Amino acid sequence: MLDRARRLGGVRAELAAVVVVASMASAAEDPPPTLAAVIATAPTCDAARATCLGIALHVPVTDQGPIATAEWVARQLAEANRHFAPLDVGFQIVAVTPLPESVARVEDREERDALGKQIGGTVVDVFLTGHLDDIDRAGEMAYGVTWRKGDKKFVIVSTQAWERTLAHELGHVFGLPHSKYAISIMNKTPRDAPAVEERTFHADELAKMKPRVRQLVRARVLANLAVKR
Repeated sequence: MLDRARRLGGVRAELAAVVVVASMASAAEDPPPTLAAVIATAPTCDAARATCLGIALHVPVTDQGPIATAEWVARQLAEANRHFAPLDVGFQIVAVTPLPESVARVEDREERDALGKQIGGTVVDVFLTGHLDDIDRAGEMAYGVTWRKGDKKFVIVSTQAWERTLAHELGHVFGLPHSKYAISIMNKTPRDAPAVEERTFHADELAKMKPRVRQLVRARVLANLAVKR
């Protein structure tokens, strides 16, 4: 238990250091080239979208570089934009922040809470990790989770996730629970039909998210970047 506490303290100290370094660097220099490529190649909001929401991406960096490739990030974002298109909502990355290598595995509730100390601004914060432990089922992993700090939600996604995982977690951000609709990407139960590539949000889920998106934008919890175009 003592070793665990020491390790958690070390993770929090590293996170605090990264926040300071990233904040200082942002005023004077560009992001590291490996992370700058993530922004440069990631999909942006379709210009026709009425609502464009920013994503602040937080990426652990090891000696070999970021734990996720720019291509992996682009696929997650493209899928999110596809599933949210019927709501006239799109997403684009507006910032990428490096995280220490220790965040390449997130094991428990305390480590999830520690990530929440970095969220801020009128964006959706998305943290990447190489391995996300399922805190409800010992010995198993999760592909993604929506977590909360105070009244604001943030997302953690494993690099082992399905391409639709970010879209699924964003559904939670906008108020959706897990679903029983066969077509829904919020439905986690195994099923043969419809085919995976045909699954998306059910019409009832879109109807539920629409006022929630509007509410968050009106309350300035999230900024609509489309109005600045």
